[in-house]
Amino acid sequence: MATSNPESAVLAQEKTMASLSTELETLCEVLPELLDSMDAGILLTDIQGKIEFCNAAAKSLLEVPSLEHLRSIPGGSVQKELVRAAIAAGQDDAVSRPQTGCIRWDHLLPVSEGDHKTLQIRTRLVERKQHKRRIFFIEDVSELRHAERILGGTRSVGFITDDPHMRDALELIEQVAATDASVIFQGESGSGKGLMVRLLHQQSHRAKKALIEVNCAAIPDNLFEAEFFGSVKGAFTGAVTDRIGRFAAADGGTLFLDEVSELPKHHQAKLLKVLEDMRFEPVGSTKTQQVDVRVVAASNRNLKELVENGDFRSDLFYRLNVIPIRIPALRERPSDIMLLAEHFLKITAGGHKKKLGSAAKHLLLDYPWPGNVRELRNVMEYVAICSAGPEISDSDFSKDFLDRMHSGSATSSTAADHESDAGYGRDKLLQLLDKHGGNRAAAARELGIDRVTLWRHLSRLGISGKDSHSHLGN
Repeated sequence: MATSNPESAVLAQEKTMASLSTELETLCEVLPELLDSMDAGILLTDIQGKIEFCNAAAKSLLEVPSLEHLRSIPGGSVQKELVRAAIAAGQDDAVSRPQTGCIRWDHLLPVSEGDHKTLQIRTRLVERKQHKRRIFFIEDVSELRHAERILGGTRSVGFITDDPHMRDALELIEQVAATDASVIFQGESGSGKGLMVRLLHQQSHRAKKALIEVNCAAIPDNLFEAEFFGSVKGAFTGAVTDRIGRFAAADGGTLFLDEVSELPKHHQAKLLKVLEDMRFEPVGSTKTQQVDVRVVAASNRNLKELVENGDFRSDLFYRLNVIPIRIPALRERPSDIMLLAEHFLKITAGGHKKKLGSAAKHLLLDYPWPGNVRELRNVMEYVAICSAGPEISDSDFSKDFLDRMHSGSATSSTAADHESDAGYGRDKLLQLLDKHGGNRAAAARELGIDRVTLWRHLSRLGISGKDSHSHLGN
């Protein structure tokens, strides 16, 4: 039996160790250059957030010349975002005992006034020789998130839209949701302000707390203080028990002041006082309560005009109007009319497959929709239930709607006559778009019509944005 040579084994081991040592020395020499050549940003920090390593891609993506701490990253607290993302991922003890699993979230980095880019940050806790560190990987996903919003609409959060102005509003909501800034939504009744408020609350760090809604137009004048600040037993006739007010109910969450423009001016002053320091006394009590509430308001009236006319307090307006978001009316979003109509038809018809005929589509596109999305939903529920055949025609709509349609058409007869007399053809419109480089607003101005009317012509002729671009390439 052959016996092993101890000296040979030792020599082989030393040779292997020498080879590994050489390889490690070579790797250490090229590692900084290798990390700097990567497209992904890489950060290594200690457990308190002090940055120990930062590659060139990270500095470029974050648009900073150097970094010393996670606090130096612009666009909000990365450490707070990390905690929220960890808790959202099910790591309930993320604050006291950070986990080793991978955590990811989107960080909004401001790049200019009113604009930002979206960076996806991934991080993992690593522990070596009893030293804990975090490694961060950073990628720019701005184009990907934009494409997801366009291709997928925003169905996952309750919105269906293909309108650029609505997408801008939704992006602004995403940007401000993580803050506690006051937001005011302005738009016509039925345009979706309430849904926007719910979306803002759901995306905020207050999502696990209450969203309390109060219709300011429906509060009796003598019950304003009790409604907002609560009351104690015996404070007034009928106060048989203590009653919690809307501010206390929304503590830690969001208070939604719907139709805030309808508050009488003497109540506006009381509301402003509480908004300044979030302190109040319930009716009949001398005990001051302190709450932590984010205030969101909405109005279907132009608050700025009300301020100029003396009907709304300017100090309350500026207190609420930190982040103004305008919700466009449905008639301003013609690309959404058919998208929403088909959606409402599908969910109302259930298992019965129904589709809109050409005459029905023209009817929907021509109607001015004074009741906005709420009215469109009611109309589609009617035709889904009451139409007999699989294809819906103009005769399937209710008489009430058709009467409103004719009444609305009379107010815009001049524009309608202009449309019908002009006799725009497919080739002419494509040539006009070609002339203006695909700019629909410029094409509409040359025709003497508005952008919505031009869109309706293009829709009737089956001309999409893709068609006009392909024509431009010919």
